[in-house]
Amino acid sequence: EPLQIIACAGSGKTQVISQRIASILSLPGVKPRTIVAFTFTEKAAAELQDRIYSILRQEGVDRPWLAAMSVGTMHG
Repeated sequence: EPLQIIACAGSGKTQVISQRIASILSLPGVKPRTIVAFTFTEKAAAELQDRIYSILRQEGVDRPWLAAMSVGTMHG
């Protein structure tokens, strides 16, 4: 189901979203191309993607097809 999170700066949005996406991607049968995550800046989008990959690596999930996941800016 779609999820929208709106919160102020420094409230932990990136951590919450990266954990949630990593958890979803860890499930069998989930395709990264079904994941779309938007944020306001390129820096924030890169940080979000890095955190997702880092969490998955720590959990031993190695999925080379993660590039199909869409993480970007609302402006792009």
